[in-house]
Amino acid sequence: MPSSHEPQKTHSTARAAVAALAAVAVLTGGTLVATDTLSSAPAVAADDPSQQKKRADQRAESLRGDIHETSAALQRSQAALNRTRAKLPAARAKVTSARSAETAAAKRHTEAMAREAAAAEKAAEAAAALKVAQANEQRARDDIASTNTKISDTRDRVAGFAAQMYQEQGLGQLSVAMSAESPDDLATRLAMADTVMEVQNSAIGDLATTRANLVAKQDNLKALRGESEVAKTNADTAERAAEDAQVAAQDALAQAGVARRDAESAQAVLRGIENSQRNQAARFDRQKKAEEASLAKTEAWSNRLQGILEARALRARLRAERIASEKAARRAEQAAALAAAKAGASSNSGSSGGGGATQSAPSGNGVISAPSNGVVTSEFGPRLHPILNFWRLHSGRDYSAGCGAPVYAAASGTIVSAGVAGGYGNQLVIDHGVKRGVGLATTYNHLSSFVRTSGRVQRGELIAREGTTGMSTGCHLHFETRENGVPVDPRKWL
Repeated sequence: MPSSHEPQKTHSTARAAVAALAAVAVLTGGTLVATDTLSSAPAVAADDPSQQKKRADQRAESLRGDIHETSAALQRSQAALNRTRAKLPAARAKVTSARSAETAAAKRHTEAMAREAAAAEKAAEAAAALKVAQANEQRARDDIASTNTKISDTRDRVAGFAAQMYQEQGLGQLSVAMSAESPDDLATRLAMADTVMEVQNSAIGDLATTRANLVAKQDNLKALRGESEVAKTNADTAERAAEDAQVAAQDALAQAGVARRDAESAQAVLRGIENSQRNQAARFDRQKKAEEASLAKTEAWSNRLQGILEARALRARLRAERIASEKAARRAEQAAALAAAKAGASSNSGSSGGGGATQSAPSGNGVISAPSNGVVTSEFGPRLHPILNFWRLHSGRDYSAGCGAPVYAAASGTIVSAGVAGGYGNQLVIDHGVKRGVGLATTYNHLSSFVRTSGRVQRGELIAREGTTGMSTGCHLHFETRENGVPVDPRKWL
């Protein structure tokens, strides 16, 4: 897998490759989604999602190993931040829903309180109407009782008149005339008799009127009793309605309380998530700064190694040129001597000698061999950091065969260094001398252990074990080839 220690843009080839690429890669929830556009590639139609997906999948596959370019701490920080961010929309929606439920419950409670007040007012009105009806009914009963008393008194008075008349042997005019002793007495008796009769007739008339009034009052009492019953029914109904409204208001109040507590709970959860997000974002920023600092240190280490290898390559090239010059001079001397010998012997033998065979230059394939039997998981080339979002060069080729898997020397050479090299972790560097006119070196990174740490090694010799040291989060071998110290694509030498 790619490691975060590789230098960014260390030579013109990498810069040109980076300039030719424009890509967006976003690591969300552990899933890498990437899209890229090559400046020389034909434009993809916006309405061709299948082609867009194909290109995105290809780019995602090429960048899949970049997940290992970051430290485990930064990956954990981003994963935690992504998980928290993913919770925020649902938490905010829950708060909104809870607040809406609280508002609706409060509205229902207000409406229930209004209905309760209206029902209570109606019950009060019905109770007042019942009291009025009952008072009217009671007055009607009292009036009837008074009328019955009056009728009884009138009957007694009429009966007393009748008894008196019988006792006095009648008050008729003939009886009065017969019993008169003188004309004055007759006149007096007649006047008295008329007065008595008038009183008697008046009492009888009052009795008849009172009886008629009694019937009317009894009818009125009957009507008032009906009104009282209706008023009582209305009062009972209104009272029950008021009680029901009160219960409904209490239920609405309880529901409003539950809704308020739910809203407060949802708000508290949201505040917790937001606080967690702020803390995780701050932690993530700190991890990013640490990651950037580590990358800077690793690049500095790579640059120092490049300088060392450049110096070694220059010395090796000068030595090779000197040796080649000396060999050429020797060959020239040998050729001159051979020519002179041939000229002196041509008259005797007439034969010609054959020249010595010369060794051919390397073909360019197979100068080095694969350093591992593992699967190639990432190639050389520019990469977009999946979290820090800047381009840099993935300066080697990654092989994955599992921790402890054997690592072999890609070609014969001399071990330059073996030890901890910053973000590279355990690193072994082999100088292979001048090949194709350049100083060729290979580096083996993230090793778990060394088998060889110095001296001369042969091609295919076991030199180390695969690991995940340094800026790496998965067991793999990061293999580099460097020309005069500058990282190049290993495939041109394999």
